[in-house]
Amino acid sequence: MHNLKFRILREEGERYGWGFILIHKDRLKEFLNELLTQKSKLKLLDVGAWKCMLKGWLDSEFPNRIEYVGIDVIDLEDRRKDVEFYVMSGDSLLFPSNTFDVVVYIETLEHIPNYVEALKEAYRILKPNGGLFIQSVICYDKNALLDRTHLHVLHPVTLKRLLEWIGFTNIEYIEDNNFVVTARKSVKP
Repeated sequence: MHNLKFRILREEGERYGWGFILIHKDRLKEFLNELLTQKSKLKLLDVGAWKCMLKGWLDSEFPNRIEYVGIDVIDLEDRRKDVEFYVMSGDSLLFPSNTFDVVVYIETLEHIPNYVEALKEAYRILKPNGGLFIQSVICYDKNALLDRTHLHVLHPVTLKRLLEWIGFTNIEYIEDNNFVVTARKSVKP
């Protein structure tokens, strides 16, 4: 079953040119700048890193300010090799609690079988006041249903409610065909 899943992911990735599908670059840049007002360097986890192409954009926009770590369920031969990378699923993160300043899901949350557990895991591994960035295709866009690797169709309003239930605060969203949701891990008194 896992081999079939990985084969489908690779085939669909090659067909649709997956790699770096950051539609809302300005919002991610703004969000990271907000987080950088509190510290000089951020440790970022890219869930569903694919070929780790986000690293190049981060280096150009935030030189020496973002420590990048990527994970994905497969390790591609042609992914960037100059990054810290692990093979693991987004719903079972093997990192200690309070490890990262930022967790990003760029067009990946809809591919994770247990996306609720993935968001709980993101909350667990985020440091207090850490940030969560999600970009995904909205449920009513035809691409949400046509991509056979999507296990879920998502909407920013329902994600906002789910994130509140998990414990996130300062949740904001931009509703678009490829929507964005940002949130912060609450700071415990």
